[in-house]
Amino acid sequence: MRDSDKPFVLYRRGPMNFTIVPRGVKGWAQSAFWMLMLVPLTIGFAVYAEAHEGTPRVYIALGLYLAATAIWSVAMIWWMKARAEVVDVKAMLAIKQQAERDGRRR
Repeated sequence: MRDSDKPFVLYRRGPMNFTIVPRGVKGWAQSAFWMLMLVPLTIGFAVYAEAHEGTPRVYIALGLYLAATAIWSVAMIWWMKARAEVVDVKAMLAIKQQAERDGRRR
């Protein structure tokens, strides 16, 4: 897949500092699909928690819900990173600063 065809853009500022942005209709549709995948899990937890309100089972369900949400989040980020054009912001800023320095010297 060419970079221009990828549905996401990943702006990398450091090893763990990045931003993923959807690109075009395809990117937004895939982002919406990932968000919709979380809806059944959330509704299921809400129904279960309401049915077992005031019991220790709610805390167990909450722990499982939070663990599932964490796994879902990591999977979504990993999936989007694999389908994203990577833009290294530090490198771009370094090139821009070098060009500005060269422009001032002239």
